Amino acid sequence: MRMIYTTTRFSDHVSSVKHLRVLGACLLVVNVIFADHTIAETARPLRLIYNSDADNMFIYVKPPMRPADVYAYVDEIAAAGVTTIYMCPNYGMPVNYPSDVTQMFGTGLTAEQDEHVAKVAPEKSSLERGAANLRSLVAAGHSPLGLVIDRARVKGLETFITFRPNEVHWIDKPDDFPINLLLSKYWREHPQWRIGKAGDAIGQLHRDILGPRTSPVVAGWLPGGMNFAVPEVRAQRLAQLRECCERFNIDGLDIDFQRFPMYFRIGEEAANIKTMTAWIAEVRKMTKEVARKRGQPILLSVRVMAKPQQNLGLGLDPVDWARKGMIDIVVASHYLHNNFPLPIGEYRELLPNDVPLYGSIEVEASADNYRRIAKRMWDDGVDGIMMFNFFTCRELGTEPEFGLLKELGDPSQLKADDTKPDEGD
Repeated sequence: MRMIYTTTRFSDHVSSVKHLRVLGACLLVVNVIFADHTIAETARPLRLIYNSDADNMFIYVKPPMRPADVYAYVDEIAAAGVTTIYMCPNYGMPVNYPSDVTQMFGTGLTAEQDEHVAKVAPEKSSLERGAANLRSLVAAGHSPLGLVIDRARVKGLETFITFRPNEVHWIDKPDDFPINLLLSKYWREHPQWRIGKAGDAIGQLHRDILGPRTSPVVAGWLPGGMNFAVPEVRAQRLAQLRECCERFNIDGLDIDFQRFPMYFRIGEEAANIKTMTAWIAEVRKMTKEVARKRGQPILLSVRVMAKPQQNLGLGLDPVDWARKGMIDIVVASHYLHNNFPLPIGEYRELLPNDVPLYGSIEVEASADNYRRIAKRMWDDGVDGIMMFNFFTCRELGTEPEFGLLKELGDPSQLKADDTKPDEGD
């Protein structure tokens, strides 16, 4: 049975938010920002969230990109009925804007590498094209990520940055150009702070999270991530999050713990649950400080594992974070698959009633698959849907079916064939 806490569409919420931005000194905003407990929402709005990675908007247009080229990707999302964009800065380990904390993707190249980028970028969608387009936008005086954030706000979208705390794409190829552009100077300089090394054995928990459809190559990446038991690692990530919050005019910050799902050495996760909880408390303190200075709240969201117990097995306790008022939003998610229905009811029973819970849908091959998965989530009690990797069909030359999104985000419009089972049923 559908559990109703609120029937408020976020489109109505967005209109209210716009008025609050204009009336920034009103008592409501002051109370929210300066509350001793949490920057919490008074209701659970029904969101349709579009999760965008750091590169897809920058690889299809031949360089040099112009702001109008970037805006087109935001506009198509807004026109599809999306309420909320989660925009990722992590282009691998580097970021898609000029940073004072880490490096921007595609910078610091040798003359020979620059020549290679200049040759390949006009020819095809590629890492080289992404690097060339980011650099051309910056050379013209723009922040690539800032263009997305600002345009999203112009189009009335609630705007989050979604940060991947332990990126490990292609760490097994540190010497292979251009794939090694995805690796950061910080990662290279601190091997002693890593969990282990690429190719080390992982546990059954990690294999279960990745699922049978995920390439074994990805499993080999996980142990090469940074070890969050190390204080310096947590401090560096906090500095990156602070920069995102201070530099960009966002409504919220999301921490995507599914990217990638390993934070401690195997066997040390339980002992570090308090470590990660203390770090989340630091993140919350930071967002409240920035919000106070800015005069508007910054919500804190987490994208976590499909099952509550999987989080605990990794050293994460989002239920405790929510109960302590450290986070505002929880997104339950698979890792690149929809192998079984997310246990929305179990999450809802564990979370405080005022914390919105959203279900993430990974990329699917057909509209009917999307409909069945979304309908199951709505029936199980989600407060909204997140679309993850919805744009990746462009890699195969097919445009995303944006007309489907409004249907998926509104249970009153959603039509699904209940005679066919969900994936994994």
